[in-house]
Amino acid sequence: MNGTGAPEPGTQRVAAQGMDTLRDMWDSRPLRPRDDRKLAGVAAAVARRYDLDPTLVRVGFVVAAVTGPGLPLYLAGCAVLPDAGPPGAPAPARSGTTSALSVVLLTVAALLAIPLVMPVDRMIATVVTLGLLVALHLSRGSRPGSREAAAAPTAPAPWAVPPQPPATPAAPTAPVPPLHARAEPVRTPPAWDPLGVAPFAWDLPEPGPEPAPPAPPRSKLTPVTLAVALVVAGMVGVVALTAPGVLPASAVPGAALAVVGVGLLIGAFRRAGRWLIPFAVVLALVTGMTTLLNGALGPDGWAVRGGFGPIEESPATAAQLAPEYRRGTGAIELDLTRLDLTAQPGAEGPVRTRAEIGAGVVSVRVPENADLRVHGSAGFGDVTIDGQSRTGQDPSLVVTDPGPDGPGGRVLELDLRSEMGAVEVQRG
Repeated sequence: MNGTGAPEPGTQRVAAQGMDTLRDMWDSRPLRPRDDRKLAGVAAAVARRYDLDPTLVRVGFVVAAVTGPGLPLYLAGCAVLPDAGPPGAPAPARSGTTSALSVVLLTVAALLAIPLVMPVDRMIATVVTLGLLVALHLSRGSRPGSREAAAAPTAPAPWAVPPQPPATPAAPTAPVPPLHARAEPVRTPPAWDPLGVAPFAWDLPEPGPEPAPPAPPRSKLTPVTLAVALVVAGMVGVVALTAPGVLPASAVPGAALAVVGVGLLIGAFRRAGRWLIPFAVVLALVTGMTTLLNGALGPDGWAVRGGFGPIEESPATAAQLAPEYRRGTGAIELDLTRLDLTAQPGAEGPVRTRAEIGAGVVSVRVPENADLRVHGSAGFGDVTIDGQSRTGQDPSLVVTDPGPDGPGGRVLELDLRSEMGAVEVQRG
């Protein structure tokens, strides 16, 4: 802004360029073909518009669906990208009235997109995905033939038969000579001269078949990428073995996955590297499983930390209440309904304990009138505290409740955690 309150010229120029880019993306949006679609043809349309491999575009939509914005983007594509129709049909209009189905799809996409902008990580994934789409249009939107290739192909028109002149009565001809008078046999044109325009060359031998076109050179992207991934994974593995604790075991397949991902990105623009996709899928599964196993079964993994089996305790005094209860797999059940929380001289602070389990349930029952300060969390599962509940991935609740009788007595502080399972706190 300048002193008069009007936008700066540079800001106006950037805004105008942004509007021009969005307008060009809208005006040149492709048609959804019917000959190369798997679902609604959105990925095939984007691939044809920007001269990419359709398989890589479909993989991109799957990755985007996992990170957040993939499904709303696909539904929006179904709504705004016109259907090409059957082969041979005229191209549909790109402007005009909006169909009821498009309105429904856009509404559903908007409803699905609203939760994506709430967590910070999902919002970042959405912004990055939209930025990649704009960058793709800026870098490949004006390539020669990309706009024409986005249009649906139409069936070629059949050959038209030229009009024949009206039949006229044949003129009288001379008498046909007898057969023995025909000295010269009738010659037929060869296959290479079906119209018979070069009879002087009919004695030449028939031309041989045209040689087959040479096969295109095979791309070296896949073997080069796999070789680099193997070298990088080996280097990371050496670091993980020589310096324990610096890198987790999942860093080895994760490094290889990162290299393969770069190769897929390069292959998307060079229309190569399709065979990298199965390697990427396998490496992603191995990385995820290694991460899970390392967190669960590692030196301090949550599945083995604290042993196995149930813990059942019902302390009556603060001295009997352990400062921490821990299990790797099993259950932790604490009955604190008989716990004495009356304020004693010299012991006026809160009564604290912590319970953590790797896989299982942490269940705590507290006195009806206890003053509570509870923090419950889970890696994946349910957290229920005094009637409030959270579920899903990384649920967490912090509850401070003085009880139905109001503040009085010592505060009971609970820190409860379940990596995979449930956390429950009930009164009475």
